[in-house]
Amino acid sequence: MGRLIHNLETWAPVVVVLLLAMVTTWLWRVVESYQVVDHGKLHHPDLIMDRFFSQQLGDQGQVRYTLKALRMVHYPDDDTSHFNEVDLTSYEPGNPTSEIQSLVAVRSEPRDEVVFSGDVVATRQPDAQRPLTVMKTAWLMVHPNAGTEQTDQPVVITSGQDRLNAIGMTVDNKTKVSHFNHAHIIYHPPTHQH
Repeated sequence: MGRLIHNLETWAPVVVVLLLAMVTTWLWRVVESYQVVDHGKLHHPDLIMDRFFSQQLGDQGQVRYTLKALRMVHYPDDDTSHFNEVDLTSYEPGNPTSEIQSLVAVRSEPRDEVVFSGDVVATRQPDAQRPLTVMKTAWLMVHPNAGTEQTDQPVVITSGQDRLNAIGMTVDNKTKVSHFNHAHIIYHPPTHQH
């Protein structure tokens, strides 16, 4: 028994040194990870606003579009803004007013991109050529300055009595050209009165 105690006393300094080395290594890793995080790797908001509203103006000072949301949260690390219950309304010259609503949206300022998701409803007001048009989908990417919209999700578009179902679409509002995949259309030709 005396010999066992003597052996433990002999090894005690070695065990203490090993424990100190382990604790030092752990502390070093904690400090290193804190320094990495401290250099802008955290995804923390720098701005939170309730009942958000903004406008973008054109060259002549006219309103190009408005953006409203119940809440907006901005993240500086990737310059994105996250919106709840969002409404984007476009007033492009020469086009009817159009509006996109969804449960959530993420806007990336560097990419001129707004991604809408959750019960996306896009409405185009009627004009001389077309009746009220409503599009519904689950996900929609919009590039406001380029004037394009696209989705790879199922799409339902109603325009008057006409109806289009598709899986995916790309719309260019400037060229007025739209592409649909796997489209099924119910079209009612206009009635001519004599």
